[in-house]
Amino acid sequence: MLGWHLETADRVDIPVSFNPGSNSMVADLQELPATIHSASWVAPTSYLGDKVSSYGGYLTYQAKSFGLPGDMVLLEKKPDVQLTGQHMSIIYEETNTPRPDRLHHGRVHVVEGNFRHASSRAPVSREELMTVLSRLADVRIQGLYFTETQRLTLSEVGLEEASDTGSGRIALAVEICACPPAYAGDSCQGCSPGYYRDHKGLYTGRCVPCNCNGHSNQCQDGSGICVNCQHNTAGEHCERCQEGYYGNAVHGSCRACPCPHTNSFATGCVVNGGDVRCSCKAGYTGTQCERCAPGYFGNPQKFGGSCQPCSCNSNGQLGSCHPLTGDCINQEPKDSSPAEECDDCDSCVMTLLNDLATMGEQLRLVKSQLQGLSASAGLLEQMRHMETQAKDLRNQLLNYRSAISNHGSKIEGLERELTDLNQEFETLQEKAQVNSRKAQTLNNNVNRATQSAKELDVKIKNVIRNVHILLKQISGTDGEGNNVPSGDFSREWAEAQRMMRELRNRNFGKHLREAEADKRESQLLLNRIRTWQKTHQGENNGLANSIRDSLNEYEAKLSDLRARLQEAAAQAKQANGLNQENERALGAIQRQVKEINSLQSDFTKYLTTADSSLLQTNIALQLMEKSQKEYEKLAASLNEARQELSDKVRELSRSAGKTSLVEEAEKHARSLQELAKQLEEIKRNASGDELVRCAVDAATAYENILNAIKAAEDAANRAASASESALQTVIKEDLPRKAKTLSSNSDKLLNEAKMTQKKLKQEVSPALNNLQQTLNIVTVQKEVIDTNLTTLRDGLHGIQRGDIDAMISSAKSMVRKANDITDEVLDGLNPIQTDVERIKDTYGRTQNEDFKKALTDADNSVNKLTNKLPDLWRKIESINQQLLPLGNISDNMDRIRELIQQARDAASKVAVPMRFNGKSGVEVRLPNDLEDLKGYTSLSLFLQRPNSRENGGTENMFVMYLGNKDASRDYIGMAVVDGQLTCVYNLGDREAELQVDQILTKSETKEAVMDRVKFQRIYQFARLNYTKGATSSKPETPGVYDMDGRNSNTLLNLDPENVVFYVGGYPPDFKLPSRLSFPPYKGCIELDDLNENVLSLYNFKKTFNLNTTEVEPCRRRKEESDKNYFEGTGYARVPTQPHAPIPTFGQTIQTTVDRGLLFFAENGDRFISLNIEDGKLMVRYKLNSELPKERGVGDAINNGRDHSIQIKIGKLQKRMWINVDVQNTIIDGEVFDFSTYYLGGIPIAIRERFNISTPAFRGCMKNLKKTSGVVRLNDTVGVTKKCSEDWKLVRSASFSRGGQLSFTDLGLPPTDHLQASFGFQTFQPSGILLDHQTWTRKLQVTLEDGYIELSTSDSGGPIFKSPQTYMDGLLHYVSVISDNSGLRLLIDDQLLRNSKRLKHISSSRQSLRLGGSNFEGCISNVFVQRLSLSPEVLDLTSNSLKRDVSLGGCSLNKPPFLMLLKGSTRFNKTKTFRINQLLQDTPVASPRSVKVWQDACSPLPKTQANHGALQFGDIPTSHLLFKLPQELLKPRSQFAVDMQTTSSRGLVFHTGTKNSFMALYLSKGRLVFALGTDGKKLRIKSKEKCNDGKWHTVVFGHDGEKGRLVVDGLRAREGSLPGNSTISIRAPVYLGSPPSGKPKSLPTNSFVGCLKNFQLDSKPLYTPSSSFGVSSCLGGPLEKGIYFSEEGGHVVLAHSVLLGPEFKLVFSIRPRSLTGILIHIGSQPGKHLCVYLEAGKVTASMDSGAGGTSTSVTPKQSLCDGQWHSVAVTIKQHILHLELDTDSSYTAGQIPFPPASTQEPLHLGGAPANLTTLRIPVWKSFFGCLRNIHVNHIPVPVTEALEVQGPVSLNGCPDQ
Repeated sequence: MLGWHLETADRVDIPVSFNPGSNSMVADLQELPATIHSASWVAPTSYLGDKVSSYGGYLTYQAKSFGLPGDMVLLEKKPDVQLTGQHMSIIYEETNTPRPDRLHHGRVHVVEGNFRHASSRAPVSREELMTVLSRLADVRIQGLYFTETQRLTLSEVGLEEASDTGSGRIALAVEICACPPAYAGDSCQGCSPGYYRDHKGLYTGRCVPCNCNGHSNQCQDGSGICVNCQHNTAGEHCERCQEGYYGNAVHGSCRACPCPHTNSFATGCVVNGGDVRCSCKAGYTGTQCERCAPGYFGNPQKFGGSCQPCSCNSNGQLGSCHPLTGDCINQEPKDSSPAEECDDCDSCVMTLLNDLATMGEQLRLVKSQLQGLSASAGLLEQMRHMETQAKDLRNQLLNYRSAISNHGSKIEGLERELTDLNQEFETLQEKAQVNSRKAQTLNNNVNRATQSAKELDVKIKNVIRNVHILLKQISGTDGEGNNVPSGDFSREWAEAQRMMRELRNRNFGKHLREAEADKRESQLLLNRIRTWQKTHQGENNGLANSIRDSLNEYEAKLSDLRARLQEAAAQAKQANGLNQENERALGAIQRQVKEINSLQSDFTKYLTTADSSLLQTNIALQLMEKSQKEYEKLAASLNEARQELSDKVRELSRSAGKTSLVEEAEKHARSLQELAKQLEEIKRNASGDELVRCAVDAATAYENILNAIKAAEDAANRAASASESALQTVIKEDLPRKAKTLSSNSDKLLNEAKMTQKKLKQEVSPALNNLQQTLNIVTVQKEVIDTNLTTLRDGLHGIQRGDIDAMISSAKSMVRKANDITDEVLDGLNPIQTDVERIKDTYGRTQNEDFKKALTDADNSVNKLTNKLPDLWRKIESINQQLLPLGNISDNMDRIRELIQQARDAASKVAVPMRFNGKSGVEVRLPNDLEDLKGYTSLSLFLQRPNSRENGGTENMFVMYLGNKDASRDYIGMAVVDGQLTCVYNLGDREAELQVDQILTKSETKEAVMDRVKFQRIYQFARLNYTKGATSSKPETPGVYDMDGRNSNTLLNLDPENVVFYVGGYPPDFKLPSRLSFPPYKGCIELDDLNENVLSLYNFKKTFNLNTTEVEPCRRRKEESDKNYFEGTGYARVPTQPHAPIPTFGQTIQTTVDRGLLFFAENGDRFISLNIEDGKLMVRYKLNSELPKERGVGDAINNGRDHSIQIKIGKLQKRMWINVDVQNTIIDGEVFDFSTYYLGGIPIAIRERFNISTPAFRGCMKNLKKTSGVVRLNDTVGVTKKCSEDWKLVRSASFSRGGQLSFTDLGLPPTDHLQASFGFQTFQPSGILLDHQTWTRKLQVTLEDGYIELSTSDSGGPIFKSPQTYMDGLLHYVSVISDNSGLRLLIDDQLLRNSKRLKHISSSRQSLRLGGSNFEGCISNVFVQRLSLSPEVLDLTSNSLKRDVSLGGCSLNKPPFLMLLKGSTRFNKTKTFRINQLLQDTPVASPRSVKVWQDACSPLPKTQANHGALQFGDIPTSHLLFKLPQELLKPRSQFAVDMQTTSSRGLVFHTGTKNSFMALYLSKGRLVFALGTDGKKLRIKSKEKCNDGKWHTVVFGHDGEKGRLVVDGLRAREGSLPGNSTISIRAPVYLGSPPSGKPKSLPTNSFVGCLKNFQLDSKPLYTPSSSFGVSSCLGGPLEKGIYFSEEGGHVVLAHSVLLGPEFKLVFSIRPRSLTGILIHIGSQPGKHLCVYLEAGKVTASMDSGAGGTSTSVTPKQSLCDGQWHSVAVTIKQHILHLELDTDSSYTAGQIPFPPASTQEPLHLGGAPANLTTLRIPVWKSFFGCLRNIHVNHIPVPVTEALEVQGPVSLNGCPDQ
């Protein structure tokens, strides 16, 4: 384990230590900063390198995170293991998360299926895994999993490797390959000696020979640099001799420099024959480094000798010493002036002196040689002539050497060319080798000639230098005085003449001729080679290209074949492994079933033993009870004779401290302590949830027993005190006989108590021991079950999807059996608990004083034990909470879908063209809203074809297909035919085709010029815009082409289950329509948008023959823009500059929507929100503790134009400026600091916290600025970096009730040739959809009771009426067509035809109106045929007037159930209501009412009520009744509902009669789905209990005789009615329990819990016909009171009151709104008492019929403080008095009351709707809680409600 270290994510080391005892690495994290959330263990080098033999083995390790489990929170999931090698990182993620403070055993199977790429999360292939293992460079194991971790340990890390000497199992997965000569290793992963790896090519590259000139067989991979050069060579390719050696390393060998001998004291040398010239190392000098340099001493010529520095230090320099002995020399040369001090000579001076001495010796030698020569004029002339000849010879030799050098370089170039030709043209190898050998020979000859010329040149230079010296000496001009003496030197002159003759006689012509011949031959050879090269170059190039193409094609085929073979082998291996694992798992499950069956019988035996032990305990307790009764009688006798027994009592008191009794008590205490330790050990080993609870219950019961004994002891103490006081009185009476008798009786009683105690100990201890053993056995068995479940879970990981259902069913069956056995054990333990409670009660009645001293110490010991129980219980609960699932499956699936959708949105914004090669293609992921594509489809894309050279002349190609997999149905497609684009679309009955008359642009792929295609379809019409060269700097004018499909259908019906979007290519099994059946596309395609949504090819589902990571995308010119398009679904988060004095934020916007959030900043409960409301800018803000405020800013800004908005905050001025264009708004107040602000929207959490309903902004933003400069949006959701040309188009509108949208000057055609089409969504049954009017005629499309009707002003009734209703909230399309064939109405392409023709009326005064009457919903994709324009979708912002209409988007409000409960809800009667009637009955608020924003209190920290959820079970028959249309009740129906309950029994759903029914009910906490018909029944039971208080999604239904139940997405079971019986639904549908008509086999009462989201066949059901005993579902704890929700409602109590001169009303309120009616008494306008809130002020208004008055109290602090406030209204002596908490107000005056008055009803939370003449300023219902109502000091029961209207809960108020 040594070498492992811990690093953070930033590669910062964390100190670790090695623990030899546990063989583990330990890291202390207590000083680690809290910001570090990631740390990994990093492996040492022993785990790295070539680990190919580890394939198929296991990487094992043990890790532990120390700390307090209650404080440790699991961090974000990170990879558990990461392997890195060959520039590739792969990761492994374990399914089981380690637990805090528990040892985690990691075991990773090193196979490709367990790993994914770290960057892309893509699966890892076998080749990629082997590539990483071949050069494993890094191994990391995740270390930090939890916060608050104190210490980490890692131990027992092992990586299995296969070897010939291994002793483990056979490594079946490790291969041994027969490698080519260049490769080595089991998998040929390495290179053989003499080869290195070239990283070019597939995977890790190929092995090529090393170029080390024969001096090494090792070289570095990648670079080829030689390693460990031998034979005294050096260099990257061992091409030169190493330091101290000379020779030719390329063609020969290297020998040690003779400097001076074999001792090489030189860095290099030059050897020419016998002439040696050395480059000496420091400290050596001489031509052969034969002596020491000045400052050094020694004898280098001696064997083993060397030069050492002198030890004579002088001024920091090397001192002078004897060159052999090293003795210091003190005599140094001095200057001529002895009086002047001299500086020390440095080493340079000494070296100069030595060199001068050497030169003097050489000059003396020359002098001696030249003595006797005469310096005559003839001699001088001869010497000059010799010098001239030598110079000429030298010049000729230099020219010759230059020519030879040029030829040598040319020959070297020729050799390289021949080498290249040899590699490329194998057929000419022999000839090239011959030429190469000839050239090599010639090169060697030239090299030798060059070397000879160099040597001759050196010699000539030496001669010339010596001659010059000689001439100077002869002429006497030698400045050093070394002149040649005069005299006879005839001998020397003769020698010189001889040498000159020898020089003249030498003939260099032969060498010159040989050199020139060699030159001519080389030139001829070069000419022949060039001629041959020119002759065969064209042929060879063609042959090379052909061979290269063939090789590429062959290599591609081999790669495909290899990939398929590997895939087949992997699948076969995986299948084999899965089969083996399935067999093992099946065998393990069977064994576990047998073990569980045997354990069941053991549990039965243990329970029987426990029952018998408890029976014996009961007998002992009965005896103790008899002893207690005798003791009570004795105490009574003592009380009668208290004076007589005083002395005896003292003796008894002393005897109570007897030693024997104390010893017995201590012995009993020790035994109890041992029992306590055993119980503590049981708790420590407990691991299961239910078993731990049983153990805690047992310990708690034991504690209760001791508490009861302690109570008995206290009672005994009190009895003893009473006895002592009584004895003080009795002692005066002389009664010794009675005392003795009583003493004897007391001794007997004491002995009996001791015997009873002993017997109790003997009886109870075995029972407790048996209970302990039972718990131990159950604990062990629970651990076995946990182990088995873990094994089973691990086995499930490798099972294929096809086997999942079977394996899950088998596993769940085993778990169910285990749970049943556990339930049986717990049920068996219940009698034990009952008996223990009986023991507690019996001991509680025991008052034997003798137990006190004997059990005191035992009580203390057990108290210590019980004090430890809460800590243990909290730890176990913490572990259980971490083991619990994070939520039910439906919630997790929703979160997963949300994350996947965010990733897809990011992929959709990759605006890069994709290159297709003629074989590839992609299937693009479509948006979720396919319904919008039905009526309107706008698709924009870019196309490019490669030029003819790249394209290969392809003119017919497939481009795209959008439609169903069955190509004979609806689709849109494009193809290139004869080089021109063709568009085809089919709406179901026929194809429409259009071909562009321009040739598709061809361009280079590296800088593609692309054409833009924009296809727009509105119903059956289409338009095509084609821009040639759109991405070039000068695009052509767009061409416009219109198409009329002549289709009888108008909608593009795409099946969400079968729709596909293929671009560029298609799968081989897909059959294209005939007009699109062409080969895949070759070129570049880029998607632009689809229905204004940005779309990218890189957001694909799958690809065909395309690897997007390898294929380089096309590049094209794009215009830079700073515009950002906000889609209306997200936001942008922008950080701010802290501590800026004047923060400034600016942006320019363009929008066409009516509502949207632009800017938002918050801190705590304060915020600033800049919104668009009704097209105008409005700022809402809360800067302090006051209520939020709002102000309008400027005029309308939703006209699609630029509007500049700037926000400036002056912190010192305590003021905020908002500038819109030229208008300025100032807001005073101290603005809070904020570090982040939002543009275009806010996250959901902030939206819910501040209760903000304004939707996200849709439009364009640019010029984004803040205090620090320009803003770059990096953290965004739903924001695109460009604005498309269609973003201003508004195709949808939301209509409030009664809203209208009118159009004028549309240029409509005559009414006999008219088409109007639109889509709509609504939940309302009635209203006007479309109204077309002229002066004399009106055509209307309306909704009546959910049916669509078409009528005209002269038809006298509806011409058409749809056969079904359309108020389900889904998008439906309507088309009205009038032509020569008559009038047609199409609803979702279902045709209603009428031969009636509309009259021809041509009028310019035609108008079109959308919405009206009671319509509330959305209308979109409006199309009206117009005279002057091509068919196009209607822009709802052009030529329009609107009222109560919001443009852009669809805000469809689902009506909650409780808003419809306006009728009576007496508990003994239900009332039916209609939606439209109820909405019309809603009272309209008075203009004097304060706005909701100003009335509302701040939102609660968390929502108390579950939105849309309803509470059932307040009364036994609470229910909702749905009278559904018969067309919705099909033979195959599926219902769905969300349920929350803690109830174990009750009816949830019922429909049918007693003989034929369908029901869903709870039984023992599990859901049961029941079907019955003609006496035959089917019951399907859920496998898990659902009464855990959490929300569960339940789906149930039938298909003929088959039934199906699904809970939280997990299939519970399917079944069939016996005898192929079928059931049909025709009766009403009930949620809850219907009042009658149920079979006796079903529960009678409704379940207690909440329901929401009730659906039939995926269609929401929001409109129940009636309600009975159903209220709002409130989350969290409740307290006593009535809760009135925000939607409005009130209660009429059955208790009536009498208003009179003496009257008092008291109640308490906790409001959530500051305006609303609290209590109203009276049913007539002229006689009432009303208490209401108005803008935070409480007012009491009284009217007795003869006159009225009112009084008010304004509280000092807001009532929105979450506290209860008391309100009291008193009428006394004709004075009206109002009191609010401690504040009071009264109004004096006569309030006349009629002599005879009647009882008046009491209304809570609102007033009757029929009191329209009531003169009060407030009509709004109360929002909040109300309780403790007293009238004339008598409590009023609120549960006896006469009528409940609206969402009111009588069960309680949410606890604050």
